Amino acid sequence: MLVELNQRSWDDNAAPFHFQDQDTLGNSKATGFVSLWCQVKVRARDQDPPAVYLKKGQEFATTSQKMFEQTGFQNTLSGMYNPVVFSATGADLKEVHLFCFLACDRDSCCDGFILAQLQGGPIICGLLSSPDVLLCNVEDWRDPSKAQANATCPGVTYDKGSGQVTWRLGGQEFKSLTALEGTPDTFASFQQVYLWTDSDMGSRSESMGCRRDVEPKPVSPAETDLTTEFFSPVDLTQVMVSENRSLPSQQHWLFKHLFSPPQANLWCLSRCIQEPSFCQLAEIRDSSPLYLTCTLYPEAQLCDDVLESSPRGCRLTLPHRPTALFRRKVVLKEKVENFYTRLPFQKLMGISIRSKIPMSDKSISSGFFECERQCDVDPCCTGFGFLNVSQLKGGEVTCLILNSLGLQTCSEENGGAWNILDCGSADTEVSTYPFGWYQKPVAGNDAPSFCPSVVLPSLTEKVTLDSWQSLALSSVIVDPSIRTFAVAHVSTAATSDFPAARDLCLSECSRHQACLVTALQTRPGTVRCVFYPDTQICTHSLQAQNCQLLLREEATRIYRKLNNPLLSFGTSAPSVTIPTHGRLLGRSQAIQVGTSWKQVDQFLGVPYAAPPLAESRFGAPERLNWTGSWDATKPRASCWQPGISMPTSPGVSEDCLYLNVFVPQSVAPNASVLVFFHNSREARGREGRLALDGSYLAALGNLIVVTAGYRVGVFGFLSSGTSEVSGNWGLLDQVAALTWVQTYIGVFGGDPRRVALAADRGGADVASIHLLTSRAADSRLFRRAVLMGGSVLAPAAVISQDRAQLQAAALAEEVGCPTSSIQDMVSCLRQKPANILNDAQTKLLAVSGPFHYWGPVVDGQYLRETPARALQRSPRARVDLLLGSSQDDGLISRAKAVKQFEESQGRTSSKTAFYQALQNSLGGEDADTDVQAAATWYYSLEHSADDYASFSRALENATRDYFITCPVIDMARHWARRAQGNVYMYHAPESYSHGSLELLTDVQYFFGLPFHPAYEGQFTLEEKSVSLKVMQDLSNFIRSGNPNYPHEFSRKVPEFAVPWPDFVPGASGENYKEFSVLLPNRQGLKKSDCSFWSKYIRSLKASADEAKDEPPAPSEEEDGAAGSGLREDLPDPGPKSYSK
Repeated sequence: MLVELNQRSWDDNAAPFHFQDQDTLGNSKATGFVSLWCQVKVRARDQDPPAVYLKKGQEFATTSQKMFEQTGFQNTLSGMYNPVVFSATGADLKEVHLFCFLACDRDSCCDGFILAQLQGGPIICGLLSSPDVLLCNVEDWRDPSKAQANATCPGVTYDKGSGQVTWRLGGQEFKSLTALEGTPDTFASFQQVYLWTDSDMGSRSESMGCRRDVEPKPVSPAETDLTTEFFSPVDLTQVMVSENRSLPSQQHWLFKHLFSPPQANLWCLSRCIQEPSFCQLAEIRDSSPLYLTCTLYPEAQLCDDVLESSPRGCRLTLPHRPTALFRRKVVLKEKVENFYTRLPFQKLMGISIRSKIPMSDKSISSGFFECERQCDVDPCCTGFGFLNVSQLKGGEVTCLILNSLGLQTCSEENGGAWNILDCGSADTEVSTYPFGWYQKPVAGNDAPSFCPSVVLPSLTEKVTLDSWQSLALSSVIVDPSIRTFAVAHVSTAATSDFPAARDLCLSECSRHQACLVTALQTRPGTVRCVFYPDTQICTHSLQAQNCQLLLREEATRIYRKLNNPLLSFGTSAPSVTIPTHGRLLGRSQAIQVGTSWKQVDQFLGVPYAAPPLAESRFGAPERLNWTGSWDATKPRASCWQPGISMPTSPGVSEDCLYLNVFVPQSVAPNASVLVFFHNSREARGREGRLALDGSYLAALGNLIVVTAGYRVGVFGFLSSGTSEVSGNWGLLDQVAALTWVQTYIGVFGGDPRRVALAADRGGADVASIHLLTSRAADSRLFRRAVLMGGSVLAPAAVISQDRAQLQAAALAEEVGCPTSSIQDMVSCLRQKPANILNDAQTKLLAVSGPFHYWGPVVDGQYLRETPARALQRSPRARVDLLLGSSQDDGLISRAKAVKQFEESQGRTSSKTAFYQALQNSLGGEDADTDVQAAATWYYSLEHSADDYASFSRALENATRDYFITCPVIDMARHWARRAQGNVYMYHAPESYSHGSLELLTDVQYFFGLPFHPAYEGQFTLEEKSVSLKVMQDLSNFIRSGNPNYPHEFSRKVPEFAVPWPDFVPGASGENYKEFSVLLPNRQGLKKSDCSFWSKYIRSLKASADEAKDEPPAPSEEEDGAAGSGLREDLPDPGPKSYSK
């Protein structure tokens, strides 16, 4: 259907107003409306609704008599009438624009209109009749410091105290109470003057009743004298035209019906006087039949860099040929306002000269005094040169006003003892006072933006940082007595870009063979470059040579030339000073992660407590008071663990309370810290080798990694069930290590407020207890926790005091110690060799289950109540939690060393006893036969003697779910419901290619084992890719508490990343990340298997209690997680039957 579009029209029906109000915005002449809308009228040929299309760019193509141009100006001094104000909520800018357009078109007195809107506020339309001056062009230069005081451009002032905005438009004033942001020149989101292009304002009849100002009056002689007093006409033949030159300006239109040419000249020059800093030139042009144009410019003179007294090298340069131009006369003040500093340099290159003033007709002192005052009155002057030039021709004194001091060389500081630059200049005298170069004091603010831009001298060849080595400040020694150096300064007026100044200095050094080192220092107004030859000092030994640079002064950046045979520079070993102790001497290692090489400083075998030997065995860790230097270049012994035998384990000892610190050399200040507790058997038989290298995670995550050992088994948790030997020594070891990190990590560059606690396997069971204790929470020892394959909700994570007492007696009997007296028993156990105790605990564990392991006990001191009771309350502090499990984990695999030890002792029967003990443990601490039978049925543990492998796999699955995986899930679920921190979970599926490694898949990935040279060829490219991503996720979590975000203050996720979802407990299953190729997100980990333990087993126990006609009395494990879960968190048990 064709539709004829007649016009866009406005009348009483088409553009209605609502709620008219007089005296709007404090203006008695303004009319206000709440709303406005415009319609398009069309003529349709039938009754069906037409489809109407409005051509883009023709929104204002109405039938009108007048054509309007957007002038680029924002205000007028006078001429506004009939202002109308619209509410921003009831009208938009385009509709009000159309309203103004049509209103002015129908008003014979209207010569244009002003359309303006405050930030999100009202929209003003004001008609114009016979305006006098248009000002505030959008292209004008404006002084930001005067925006608050200048009520003319753009016309807005804001009183923060009262919140009142005053807006002056076209000679009228509007006031409003509103909160504005920004500066006054940005308060108006839109402000434009539109002018009728064929206005008859100059020939309009008085009978029309339009606004009429006074007729132009002739300029008085007094006014003419004022003009000649402050200005002088410019000889236009001396003006150069460069169309490519961009020159700041301020433009105004003066309408001819109110301004004669002499009056326009006078107004323009008077306006120039009102801009004393900016305006130096005023141009008046007859631009249009309606108006004259007044344009104000700053100084537009350009000079060459020839050092001479004649100003012939300076020319006035404008972007177009002027018709009338006036220069403002320079009026010097009687006194010098600034204190000028004489620069200790004889030669300046790349300077920007603003003017050259001959001073030979004055005395030396008078010429110098005038030169200072010339720089005073020039806002773009950064300094001056008072020189005696043309020495070969008798000499001429000149003053050079400078916009930039460029590159300053040939320093007088070293007396010329050593220099790399050509400083000979027989034709110019600068060394005899007062001749020389002088710098203006560096103000708090930069030079005005209208000052001409300057550039540094172009480089003869491009500087590449690959040919320079950046040195750490710790690799130098400051020696003020050094005399072999040269100095250059780069003026920051020439460049605020430090790399550009750096490259200029490095370029100067690279051009001279004698220059080997460049030191940079940032100073007010300049970048200081100091050049040195070979100024190293070396110490030699049979093992190595260590060299350090000698510099005359401190520096911000230090660079030395690479591949220079004259300088054999050895990187000194890293070291840090530990307050109240002494100096740690570490080592540095280059490691490769992906395609990147990183340097990591390693401080190995650092003691965090005294050796727990002799009477300190079975005691809390004590402070070690070492002083002097500590060799931190090799790891120390690991702690004893069940299954380790003395002949094959030279790297094992009770003296094992040490930690290792891994610090990337590029680490940022106040770096985040990971403290990982791990006792590994991986390095047994390899004394001096790292069991777990934290360098890869530290380098990739740009954070500090600390790995620490702690006592386990009988050495860490033997308890007599009394206060004499309360136990929990391993827990207190971890507290001591965390306290050491809080005290000293700052000297390594770490932030003690950003520490994350981490542990794996049984260590995670132990470490998670810190989440529940008041001591750790009150001390804020850590903010985040990473639990890999363990949690405090594991059924055997905490043992009772009665159980602890029985296990202590069993150990004493095994090694032949008395049990009648606790004091005698403990005294005897302290005298036994460590390997005897370890063999004994291994033998006992080989025929018992996990409920007989030596672990944390409720001692009433550090651990005051059971985890189940502690978890009833909300945590004392916010802690973000990342936890997970690995399908390769299990109690049988964890007991591998125990089984191997028993086989080495010829006790093969213990294997059957161990498997039977594991199967019994499925019935809980009390070995409930009904529960055990249910687990045997559910996990298909029925077996025959000839199918032991199937039974072993089924038993591993059952015990893994009960003791590891389900407690981890329950811990995540509980923490997400009760705690304030973030919770994220992962699961590593079964891996068949790395079973020979003691470390499980999640730890392998987290610590970058696929990139370690020792495992070269054992990992696929896909596994390396997973490791890279997992390390990045872990690093993000350590820094921000969220594996998706690298910073707490940013929520930007890399576009290529698949976000790690929150755990989010729910009926459909909780979210977790799977550590497989592509790192997919999954839901409902082990949902059915864990439901068996939390629902079916609980209902089974409840039925047994009912059968005994006794009220259910939950045991400690039932208040825990894996056995029955936390009671208030569990759903109804449901039916008494369960299908597998």
